[in-house]
Amino acid sequence: MKKRSNAKIVAKRARGLSPEQLLAEIAKGDVRPFYLLHGDEEYEREALVASVIEALVPAQTRDFNLDVLRAERLEVLDFFQVYETYPMMAENRLIVLRDAEALTTDQCRGLERVFAALVETSRLLVVGQKVDMRRKFFRELSRQGRALEFRPPYDNQVPQWIQRHAKRQGVQIELAAVQLLSQYVGAKPRELVSEIEKLVSFAGVGQPITASAVEQVAGITRGASVFDLADALGKGQGKLAQKLMQKFLSQGEEPARAVAMVTRHFQLLLKAQGLMDKSLPRDKMAAELGVAPFFLSGYLEQAQRRPASWLWAGLSTLKEADWRLKSQGRRQEHLVLQLLVAKLCRKR
Repeated sequence: MKKRSNAKIVAKRARGLSPEQLLAEIAKGDVRPFYLLHGDEEYEREALVASVIEALVPAQTRDFNLDVLRAERLEVLDFFQVYETYPMMAENRLIVLRDAEALTTDQCRGLERVFAALVETSRLLVVGQKVDMRRKFFRELSRQGRALEFRPPYDNQVPQWIQRHAKRQGVQIELAAVQLLSQYVGAKPRELVSEIEKLVSFAGVGQPITASAVEQVAGITRGASVFDLADALGKGQGKLAQKLMQKFLSQGEEPARAVAMVTRHFQLLLKAQGLMDKSLPRDKMAAELGVAPFFLSGYLEQAQRRPASWLWAGLSTLKEADWRLKSQGRRQEHLVLQLLVAKLCRKR
């Protein structure tokens, strides 16, 4: 019983491991026989894959000691022939098994032999999207090695994601710029990285990224933000609100996500109304609201423009639209959004 309890503790610790901590372990010489990197957030997952390969396989011997296999048409016997091959001119070799989510039940069962036939000079890095952790093969990879899951950030996690990425790249980015960039792009890591690269070129290497730079660079291509849309809805500007909603869709936003973004904005306005009654300092109010001080005036202005009853009625309308989007199919999406904007603008 004690052994099982210890295994649970190890697995729990592994799940909480960050990419930086994993690389720090390897740098200190704490190298595990197995690594599992999985999840739907492709950008950070692949960045860590590249870093692990660089850390485990010296560039000068990589041609001899790095093998990349794919789950599709993988022959288990061929895998073990590679896995059991000794390294050349190096201490270890690395086998990268990609597309792990496509492994069949039979392939997983065949690969389980790797845990009983451990080769001390070989390391196995398994990479994939969402994998079934109920399978013994993946469970044992996690238990006997290290497993990291990469999930796309939620909307409210995007600012932290931007700050974390900027820090890794040595890029300075102002809090107001973080907030604005998260509004323009949303929870799309690959697009966020692309925008940050553009902003670095625009501002100059070593220069901080400002909100003004984000407005000039990202704003040109995006053309609409949830703040602009909510402002138009709050003012009852139906034609402008319809135009901005169409821009959201043309930027590749899913209708359900556009509704979710407006819903969250309305919730922030209700929260701002409650904070205004507390007479808090501006920096404290911005922190409580979870926005950069740069944007506080805009939120307060919108919150003062409409009574709480209007915002609550708007949330009810948004909830109905969300239900219709999920139940009536894609053909009705544009009609549902048009009716949503019309209803919100009529709630004067």
